Amino acid sequence: MSKATPTPTPTPTHPIKLGLLALVAVAIASSWLVFPYLVQGQQLLRDVGDNSRMIKAGSVSRYLTRELINTPALEITATLASDEYFQYVDRAAIVGNLRPDRNVVFFVSETIHRGDLPSEPPRATLHVGDRVFQPSRTEGPSDVDHHRLTVYSFAKRDTDGNVIDFDAAGRVRLYVANPYLGSARDMTFVGSWNTPYALPEELKSRADVTPVAMLALGAGLLSSVLTPCLLQLVIMFGGIIAGFATVPGKTGADVAQMTPLIRRKVGQVSVAFVIGFTLLYGLAGAVIGAIGHQSQLFFAEYSRMAAVISGAIVIALGLWVGLRGTRDMVCRIPDRRAMDALSVRDIAGTVIASMGYALGCTACFGGAIVATLVVYVGAIGSAAIGAGIMLTFAIGVAIPFLLAAFYISRVESILIALAGHARSLSYASMAIIVAFGVILITDNFHTVSDLMYPYLGL
Repeated sequence: MSKATPTPTPTPTHPIKLGLLALVAVAIASSWLVFPYLVQGQQLLRDVGDNSRMIKAGSVSRYLTRELINTPALEITATLASDEYFQYVDRAAIVGNLRPDRNVVFFVSETIHRGDLPSEPPRATLHVGDRVFQPSRTEGPSDVDHHRLTVYSFAKRDTDGNVIDFDAAGRVRLYVANPYLGSARDMTFVGSWNTPYALPEELKSRADVTPVAMLALGAGLLSSVLTPCLLQLVIMFGGIIAGFATVPGKTGADVAQMTPLIRRKVGQVSVAFVIGFTLLYGLAGAVIGAIGHQSQLFFAEYSRMAAVISGAIVIALGLWVGLRGTRDMVCRIPDRRAMDALSVRDIAGTVIASMGYALGCTACFGGAIVATLVVYVGAIGSAAIGAGIMLTFAIGVAIPFLLAAFYISRVESILIALAGHARSLSYASMAIIVAFGVILITDNFHTVSDLMYPYLGL
């Protein structure tokens, strides 16, 4: 009776060659970087959004603006900066400071053609029915010559903390007073807005947001806004592959028979990772599109909490990867049920880790994402448009990741390394994942990106 010939154990690849092969995989996963070099992201965003945004912004601004006086000597206008105003007009950068969810905001523009404006901004009061309110905040330059823009914020609650019912009043009036044109006494002008106020339906149309515009906006996000996030996501992807694509086993396991299992796990884990961040970014886009600039207020208030929570999730999963690597399978080649159970847990862990880190990224760059959707397209009130733009961006990242995984699954030397060094790779993966979790919790996300950028010339 003849003995079965044992399968020869493959010769380990030289470390330098293995390192070069791994660098090729990293380069493939990072191939989305061609966008920042070949596409001027900010210019692309402006080109896509300017025409439709400028037309709509002008219409919205005119609808909410009142002429208080218009003479050859003096012009004063007041704009009610309602929620809709910030959805379409390019003032998204200041919405976090003005908090239109808590204040009624007015922009008062003064232009004088004879002499100079008074040295101080005008005094303003808001009349709601029989009640008169003083601004809680006034921001405007002093000692100007011919033009001045002043911002007034009136709290939506009175001094007793009660919500002011603007709608019941039927209208609000803004009184603006200053000693103009050399007058010894204040000259007072009034603007009036009916309440409740809302934009006409024709101004809320989304007809200008075409599929081509959504693709261009997704490319603009990819090439300019979220590059720092994605640089770190590539490193996370490598850590996840090194940790979850291995099969814990006894030292000296037959790696030749393990490589088919590793090949399958590389595919499973990479798809799970892509699904995780794609779902998270799509959900973020839907939320931003549905609630508009309110999401910018949300990010301003809760981004740190979201980053801490996502960091804790990432750290927990990193520690699990390390503990997973200490496990010895009872057989040299795990049975089908054990392998399937391991795969299910690894896929679930990968999805959670990917979504957790993408959540941290969204928390850190939420303001930039909102500004893109609000400023360049006015995609407010449409969850589908917001999700579509973010999914377009996510797919642009997902394709290089999947191509990198396909490359890894076809390079036998990398598969042998994954099969033969499960424990050490699990520890290395744990270190990488935990480190990025700490980065999120300690709010050092941008610090890491700033270290990378000089070497990329971005």
